[in-house]
Amino acid sequence: MGAAPITSGNAGKVGYLVVYSAWSNLGDSVAHRSRYTIRAVAGDFSKEVINHLDTFDEGPIRVPLAPGSYQVNARAARYGTVLVPIVIQERKTTYVHLDNPPRNDKALTEGTDVIKLPSGEVVGWLATRENGGAH
Repeated sequence: MGAAPITSGNAGKVGYLVVYSAWSNLGDSVAHRSRYTIRAVAGDFSKEVINHLDTFDEGPIRVPLAPGSYQVNARAARYGTVLVPIVIQERKTTYVHLDNPPRNDKALTEGTDVIKLPSGEVVGWLATRENGGAH
């Protein structure tokens, strides 16, 4: 069985997802992080995330999820829509950076899972940290 949405019975066993999706310009110089979808690999959970709280919030927001394997479908800066496989772990936050692709330098991507296009070009990276840790 795949990951389930958070309920009061499993609220202590959650992880979190933060997606730095590409910026969307809403006019009048208002910009927000673009929305994205999360889908459990098992196919029993799907959610669209509006990646900001209100007109004045630029996002990204932190989404609680049950531990498990998911796919994030989001816009990456200069690359369009990408599909990113992620794993949510209990009491950890997984960060997906798609707003500006990292330089192809070892120091920046070392210790992270790099997100690449089929051509091998780096478009972002994942970084999983314990909650409360530095980001």
